[in-house]
Amino acid sequence: MTYDVFSKRTDPVFTKFEVQPAAGCIGAYISGIDLSEPLDEVTVAELTDAWVHYHVLFFRGQSLTPDQHVAFARYFGEPQGGGSIPRLEENPHVKKQEYTQESQRSGDVNMHADDTFTEIPSRGSVLYGVKMPAVGGDTIWVNTEAAYMALSPAFKELLADKTAVHDLSANFGYVAPGMDDPKIKIRIREHYPPVEHPVIRTHPVSGRKSIFVNEMVTTRIVGLELDESKAVLDFLFAHLRKHEFQCRLHWEDGTVALWDNRASQHFVIPDFQPAYRLNHRVAIADTERPV
Repeated sequence: MTYDVFSKRTDPVFTKFEVQPAAGCIGAYISGIDLSEPLDEVTVAELTDAWVHYHVLFFRGQSLTPDQHVAFARYFGEPQGGGSIPRLEENPHVKKQEYTQESQRSGDVNMHADDTFTEIPSRGSVLYGVKMPAVGGDTIWVNTEAAYMALSPAFKELLADKTAVHDLSANFGYVAPGMDDPKIKIRIREHYPPVEHPVIRTHPVSGRKSIFVNEMVTTRIVGLELDESKAVLDFLFAHLRKHEFQCRLHWEDGTVALWDNRASQHFVIPDFQPAYRLNHRVAIADTERPV
């Protein structure tokens, strides 16, 4: 995929469904497919190509049981286990992401790729809107490949061989805003010890490079002084938030989003509470560490 705006680039042609780009350089609405039904090989192959090309696909008007949700996710890889998010009793592969009036502010408001605090982050996710607020709660996705392409050659060279530390305990383990609980943080670090990943990763399918640090859990760049690391990370986090790399989804009941965690980041706009919000999510496991 090139990173010209939609009007200047050539997108693939698909035969099994209709595609409407969601923004200039990331995202597409897919129509003409019922995700509750089994998909043939050609449809799966074309959806996989669209997934890698657009990074996030949106499907409106879907109605999925937990088993159908998992069956669709399996076209792109095996469901991922573990984690702290509650799961449905009827199918433990499905995570229940529920926000009520009593819910605390979620970490999802920070831009991130999923599970980068683990040795092998997830390949992607299928998120299903079960009960969505009428207004607010939109999700924004960011094209981290386009953000990389927009960097200067000199800055790309600086980052080319760098790794960064991803530490879940850095921004989690609080008992109240601004008040951390050392015991909780210790337990988090014991369960999820900090890991290192490349600052710039290469997509295993497309071969394209992208920025692979995020404001939720990336704490420092190895080999730089702390003030240098902070300056570089702050720049990259601000760079990733530029509007030209983004698309925005307003959720409706029955909306499905499938995103490629290897080439995008996302965050939620926390403007909907006390309205109720319920998503079901199936994370797709990857098999290799980022390189």
